[in-house]
Amino acid sequence: MINLKELIFIKRGFLSQKECSEIISEYENNPSESTYECCPHAFTGENIWSPNKVKRPNIQSNAFNIIHESIQTMVNEYHDYMDSYEAFHVDRRFTLLHPHLYRLMKYEKGTWIHPHTDHDAGVYGSCTINLNDDYEGGMFAFWGGKHKVKLEKGDAMIWPADHLWVHQVEEITKGVRYSVNCFLRDSPLHLPKSVTYDIKMPNKLMEERLSYFRQHKNEIMDTKNGKNV
Repeated sequence: MINLKELIFIKRGFLSQKECSEIISEYENNPSESTYECCPHAFTGENIWSPNKVKRPNIQSNAFNIIHESIQTMVNEYHDYMDSYEAFHVDRRFTLLHPHLYRLMKYEKGTWIHPHTDHDAGVYGSCTINLNDDYEGGMFAFWGGKHKVKLEKGDAMIWPADHLWVHQVEEITKGVRYSVNCFLRDSPLHLPKSVTYDIKMPNKLMEERLSYFRQHKNEIMDTKNGKNV
């Protein structure tokens, strides 16, 4: 029997201290105003603004490249990990092809993110990278706190995105927490089409199917949605 917790893939110490520091500097030196995010509370449906601050890395920065290459590696290793169960459909490789956005998150003392999911049209997974560990609180929790994950500096974590995957970040009680977050999509949305993941396919047939999927994505989705093509 497969436990849901097993579908959370964690890679410890994935980023070096230098890489983490560079991404944090990208946040702190970015002249753009920080923003806030709003989404429904998983258990009440009420739209809630989370108090943590968000910025986006410059697409031409080295920090952006570090993030992109790291998450691409995470996605490929996640697929290999899922393959080891010999239980999941191979077409999931077509669903984690593009980042939604790369978001640099800053959690100051007293901030948190309420229970929510990342489920949305075209979103099939989520990935986070923890950038520091000199803070207290800020535990990453699933299912209303029934499963908690302590992420250290450089740790990366990836998990599916649908309504089952309720998660939150508990309140920071001391210090400041920095992280990178990304939703994983089957198609480009906010970033250029060129910002894509090189997803490894297990055989030539899957490579051909992926090539067809990339070329005919719009027609395939229109057919699924009952539209005339």
